[in-house]
Amino acid sequence: MKNALRLQLMAGAAVVALATPAASFAAVAAAPAGAANYVAEVVVTANKREEILRNVAQSVTVLSGQALDIEQAVHFDDYVTKVPGFNLVSAQAGSSTLVLDGINAGGVSATVSTYVDETPFGSVTGLANGSVLAPDLETFDVARIEVLRGPQGTLYGASSLGGLLKFVTNAPDTTHYSGKLEIGGEDTSHGSTSGSIRGVVNVPIGDTFAIRASGFYAEQSGFIDDPLRGARRVNDNKFNGGRLGLLWRPTSKLSVRATAVAQDILSRGTSTEDINPTTLQPLYGNLTQSRTFSQPNDITYRVYNLTANYDMGFASLLSSTSYGMLRQKENQDATAKYGALLSGAFGQPLGAQVFQNLDQNKFTQEIRLTSAPQKFEWLVGGFFTREQNKILQNLSALSLPSLQVAPGLGGLALINLRSAYNEYAGFANVDYHFTDRFDVSVGGRYAHNRQSASQATSGPLEGPPTTVGGTSSDSVFTFAVSPKYKITDDTTVYARIAKGYRPGGPNAIAPLSPAAVPRTFLSDSLIEYRAGLKSQGFDHRVSVDLSAFYIDWSRIQLLAVVEGVGVNTNGPSARSDGVEGTVNVVPAPGFTLSANAAYTDAVLTGDTDPILVGGKKGNRLPYSAHFTGALNADYTHHMADNVSLFVGGSLRFVGSRYSDFNPSLNPTGADHQLLLPSYTSLDLRAGVNYRNFRLEAYAKNLNDARGIYVITGIGGTPQGAVQAGIERPRTFGLVLSASF
Repeated sequence: MKNALRLQLMAGAAVVALATPAASFAAVAAAPAGAANYVAEVVVTANKREEILRNVAQSVTVLSGQALDIEQAVHFDDYVTKVPGFNLVSAQAGSSTLVLDGINAGGVSATVSTYVDETPFGSVTGLANGSVLAPDLETFDVARIEVLRGPQGTLYGASSLGGLLKFVTNAPDTTHYSGKLEIGGEDTSHGSTSGSIRGVVNVPIGDTFAIRASGFYAEQSGFIDDPLRGARRVNDNKFNGGRLGLLWRPTSKLSVRATAVAQDILSRGTSTEDINPTTLQPLYGNLTQSRTFSQPNDITYRVYNLTANYDMGFASLLSSTSYGMLRQKENQDATAKYGALLSGAFGQPLGAQVFQNLDQNKFTQEIRLTSAPQKFEWLVGGFFTREQNKILQNLSALSLPSLQVAPGLGGLALINLRSAYNEYAGFANVDYHFTDRFDVSVGGRYAHNRQSASQATSGPLEGPPTTVGGTSSDSVFTFAVSPKYKITDDTTVYARIAKGYRPGGPNAIAPLSPAAVPRTFLSDSLIEYRAGLKSQGFDHRVSVDLSAFYIDWSRIQLLAVVEGVGVNTNGPSARSDGVEGTVNVVPAPGFTLSANAAYTDAVLTGDTDPILVGGKKGNRLPYSAHFTGALNADYTHHMADNVSLFVGGSLRFVGSRYSDFNPSLNPTGADHQLLLPSYTSLDLRAGVNYRNFRLEAYAKNLNDARGIYVITGIGGTPQGAVQAGIERPRTFGLVLSASF
């Protein structure tokens, strides 16, 4: 399939349970004097109804908006590693893959689904690079982020094999005016200074209507140099956008909420260092790369939602209508791959570029009826989505050194892939409380999808203009069963068996392509078995959340290369098992300690094609760390009625991981992966609150660790190097905010 896959080959103290170190600080920072004497309770919507986290029979981590604000955790690289078993794979702002509990095999369809309130955002198909475009939305003015581990196919549908990341934004408030303005600056080692400004205002209009509007602009200094071009800080980033929310409550039973989210990410180049694939040492010095030109990546997010909720007494009826758009424009340097070929063919020194324009448009409608809290609780709903995607790629030759498209050598290969995905689904969930302490939840979802793909190719390197297409359809049933027992009022044990899936689809390939090229790829699915314990003790000063899991993954989707063409295909099975835990302690008023850790063993249980993929039975799944963990300590001291001081720190550890399967890596060895070393990062923060003002100083990655997020550019980097996506170096920052 000559599509976007090819690019990847080239290159009061009623508080709400602290599940993570970040969440623990939020309760302390937000609570009045004397309130932070015990671990708090959090209300979540993981099961599409409001529940106390401690009563949810599955593994959920919550990062509160206040904690994210205090820790200046704005993007994925700031907070993903603070969640047990969560790993980030990223080489450039806006282009990221999320991995939960090891569920990742290197395919181009996401295994972690992303929601913004009631809106599923991002592609679920294998035809639109969904896995590498996880939406990295700004966390400013979010109420919380919920991370649900394990398959969520029953309530959240396709491509939630590994779990779900849900942004819960702050709703407009009809009771009072409020707002906040925040100005910040920071300096990055090996880079330069950066700045940001963020603001939000909430305006009630009468007793039934309110508007909430927020906006932000931020610049982020680069830290990668290209000494051969004499270029400095080639990976500068800019972020801007905002949210607008409208809430109308004409009666106590009816509420209507409209939300618009906009965000743009402009990255001037990749955050990658060219390294030797054998020694993992940099070729040109620390934090350097060699490119013919910087590789910009321009990402646009737009999310629109209208949600109406009507309380009928015995149940509430909810309608959610959403429309989402994701745009990407990127320019990749393909000189190392095609430059010599083009120069020889046309008798002049030439570089090469691949420009890609990707459009995703997604309409979603969900209607559900949810019973009132009672002995027998139930939820039924229907779901429809239509996703339309377009990927345009253009390979052109560049004159050197001008870097202009060489006359007559633009459009050497033009590839235009259009695809459509339609899904209808019905789902239901029942929860029967046999006693005050024992209940069982059972859910199911039946989904049917139809897909189509059409690909047009032209240009001298592609031959005569050709258009090919394909269609597919699939039906799947997913389920979840969760018994739960309260040993005491403060201690609950639970078990959960659940199934998740990703849809298959057509591969748009030419009719005369080799027989080895699959015309379609199948859906993959997994079943997770999980058991856990949630408890509070010592007068609610200690909370514990522990779970163990086993995952059986069938027909895993893979990205393969057949005669230079990237295609979706299926491989053997895989499994992942492990344990995860979080402990929060409040040893004294204003003082919190938190720790979380995860052990994950995720491996192939069969061989993939040795020539096309290169994975073998027993190989670790890509970018799945055996061990991850975080320690957190925070202290708030109230000096007077209007003055308090706070100080805190976080220590994050990510264990060693293996890169994607690739037969060209270590071709004579047993394992066609690279082993990435473990790394540890230390963050510190301190500040003062005075009335409605806060002044905070912080340090991220104080020990200046060189954590590697991803290995890419295999076969497309000068001198046989590979590209390592690097963690942002040591950064110091200062933030001043005012609230009203």
